[in-house]
Amino acid sequence: MRIRITLRALAAIVLPLSILLCGGLNAMAKAASPAPAGASQAAPARKPSADDPRSSQIKALVEKIRALREQFQSQTAPLEAQIKSLREKFDAELASLEAQRKALVEQGESSGLKSLMDEEAAQMAALAAREKEEIEKIRERYVVERKNLQESVQRRRRELETEKK
Repeated sequence: MRIRITLRALAAIVLPLSILLCGGLNAMAKAASPAPAGASQAAPARKPSADDPRSSQIKALVEKIRALREQFQSQTAPLEAQIKSLREKFDAELASLEAQRKALVEQGESSGLKSLMDEEAAQMAALAAREKEEIEKIRERYVVERKNLQESVQRRRRELETEKK
């Protein structure tokens, strides 16, 4: 009994902390990582002229950004590996315990309640499948909109550059 309480207490403390830490690390990684290829950025990379005094400053800032991103990745990689290891360990243990609990609960239920729960599970699965399909359609629509927006901005940028010359 003592080990069971210790495992539960440990799981109750470690899992939420690891999930919180993982979410925080993912948020920091997204904030620090560069935008995906082809994504429009607020300050597009321009070709600075050789006589532009900002050129050296821009190069220095680019180098500092790159170095900080590398440092961030090198420091978070071990933490992410630890979190992954803990998640795998506790997920396996929790899945086993939850399956045992579910089996014991189902043994004490009436056949009518069991059939009702099975019906609910089937309906929920169908609803989840529909939701997934609709979300994918929305994502595809936004991909097309992003592409159109980027093409429009590129076209306008080229027009401005030709007017400038």
